[in-house]
This record gives sequence, C-alpha cells and structure tokens, in this order.
Amino acid sequence: MQAVERIINYDNWITLVVLFSVILLAIMKLIKPNKLLGHTLAFFTPGYFQKKADDNVSFYSPFNLTLFLFTSITISLFFFLTFLPKYYEKSFFNYIVILSSIIIYLFGRQVLDRTFSNILGLSIITNYFVISKSGYLSSLSLLLFPFIILYQYAINNTSFLISVFAILFVFRAFLILYNNKKLVLRKLFYFILYFCTLEIAPLLILYKTTTTQ
Repeated sequence: MQAVERIINYDNWITLVVLFSVILLAIMKLIKPNKLLGHTLAFFTPGYFQKKADDNVSFYSPFNLTLFLFTSITISLFFFLTFLPKYYEKSFFNYIVILSSIIIYLFGRQVLDRTFSNILGLSIITNYFVISKSGYLSSLSLLLFPFIILYQYAINNTSFLISVFAILFVFRAFLILYNNKKLVLRKLFYFILYFCTLEIAPLLILYKTTTTQ
C-alpha cells in the first residue's frame, strides 16, 4: 500500500512539473509566438540565430528568461528520469537539487561566456557563437519535451529517451560547429578546451553524481 502511495505521489508532482512547463510554453506563445516557433524549428532553419545575434536582444528579456526556465526544467527532467538509479528515491526534493544545479550551470556559463569574450576583446566575433550555443540548447529542450511526455505516460523506455537526447545533442553540436566553422578553425585548441570543459564535463559530472550511491 505504501509503495502504491509513493508511486501516486511521484506521478502527481511529475505531472505538475509537466503542466507548469506547458504553462511556460503558453506564456512564451503569448509574448512572442513567432519567436517560439523559430526556436522550435531552429534545427531546420539555417541562419536563424544569425539574425538573433544581429538583433542583440538582452538575455534578461521576459521571453528569454521564460525560455531559460523552460530549458532548465526540461533538461533536469531528462536527467532525473533517465539517470537517477532505482536505489535513489525519486522525490521532488531530489529533482529540485538537479534543477538547481542545471540553472546554476547554465546561468554561470552565460556569464562566463560574456565575461571572457569581453576580456579578450572578442565580443563581436563570439557573439553569434554564444547565442547559437544557448539558442540550440533551447531548441533541443523544445524538441525533447514531447518525448519526455511520451516516456513518462506511454513508452516508459529509458533507452528510447536517452537515444532521442543523444541524437538531438549530436545534431546541436554539429550545427554549432558548422555555423561557427571559421571561428572554430582559427581557435581550434581553445574551442576543444572550452567544449570539453563547459559542455561535456558538466554532463559527465552530473551523470557520475546521480549514478553513484
């Protein structure tokens, strides 16, 4: 009986998180419907983020902050549902810990990107690179979200969800490299160092901390 109650409680708060994410999508659609559609289809729209880089919209705009929160929730849901082992309680508290870590990491990376660019005098050169990285991550989360719903309420196959994320992540990396090939080739060593430090290492650390008792 207690096990059944735990499952019900688990499903309840997961459903609330999903509903909150849907509300965030509705808010973004009300604020900037075309921009939301553009981010959703950015994987298949060449040059979309080049235009956004030229517009130089603030990260702290209502739409961008809402999209940032949605992205953080979606990515943290993915890690929570796929990499949290059975001997960890799938509680709301543990999810909040993962969500907080994701928010701190993503926000900190935004600050570091901007800071290093300004210090090195590369703000103009790297502006598109920074925007495309965060933009394609948002696109990834928008495309991943429906698959999280499918996983939670229909398919319930961890390999399925991990495969979807891996495909989207690799596609995102390819688009970043392709659209910034001139910058990458000129600064190849620094790019590899950056990518390993701020892109891959945090994923490995999060995986390690959530899969070891």
